[in-house]
Amino acid sequence: MRKELRVSSIIIMLILSVALTACADNESSSSNNESSKENQLKLGEKQVTLATDTYVSNIGATHVVKQLLEEVGYSVTVKETDVGIEFSGLASGSSDASVGLWLPGTHASYWEEYKDKLDKMSLVTEEVELALTVPAYMEDINSIEDLADNKNNIGEKLEWEITGISPGAGMMEITKEKVIPAYGLDKDWELQSSSGPAMAAELKGAIDKKEPIVVTLWTPHWTFNEFDLKMLEDPKNKYGDPDNVYAVSRKGFKEDSPLAYKIIDEFNWTKKQNQDVMYSIQSGMSTDKAAKKFLDNNPDLKEQWLEGVQTKK
Repeated sequence: MRKELRVSSIIIMLILSVALTACADNESSSSNNESSKENQLKLGEKQVTLATDTYVSNIGATHVVKQLLEEVGYSVTVKETDVGIEFSGLASGSSDASVGLWLPGTHASYWEEYKDKLDKMSLVTEEVELALTVPAYMEDINSIEDLADNKNNIGEKLEWEITGISPGAGMMEITKEKVIPAYGLDKDWELQSSSGPAMAAELKGAIDKKEPIVVTLWTPHWTFNEFDLKMLEDPKNKYGDPDNVYAVSRKGFKEDSPLAYKIIDEFNWTKKQNQDVMYSIQSGMSTDKAAKKFLDNNPDLKEQWLEGVQTKK
């Protein structure tokens, strides 16, 4: 009798143990499902406008982000404008986000003016640089001080002209307000405004003829893929330490389009990766095709940016 009771007790304990384990598993599964549901962000407002300036370094990044957002169900418009209009548009809410905020130097004035109406997001690219730049074959010109000293009559050879980009660009402001006065270049030299493409065309034309030229240039830029260039030393550090590039959005975008905000906030890449897309665009590929080519060639990176996100494809 005692033996039968002992066996019965063991059986009952086993049954209870199995039951408790099942309940625990169910609760854990339920908890995980709830947690998963909580972590699944909604698309929210599906119309998203990405702002960018007209420089190909930021245009390439913007179109890669555009394709990431479209893969999860957003309808994306890219608005290319002057950098001042880019930031005023974000502040006013006519655009939603940008992946081209250069801080602490290049876009400092725009950030100070509009920062109360913007959300600074994650870092996109580390240590981007600004510099007056020359072809490497200009062996005797290695520093901005060489321009100030008119070494080897470089001023006369260039008719005292530095080829710049659009007048509203942060780099132009720094060059005009800080670099030129600090080195005494304002006595003879003139900073000539143009545009990013016009500057690059002037650079290419000079290199084709192996003529001297000084341009305002930055990294990342496709010209470093194609030409042997030299960024001039800046011993007074008037261009400042290298910037970082950040994403930025209008106030309220995170609440209006939560998943889009998350994806943009996850986006980051190297200068070389950016230059690869830029070079494809410069070589004649459309911005969308260049972005698609990059994503197709970098599936691991794409998976990282879309981790945990269900795409529509």
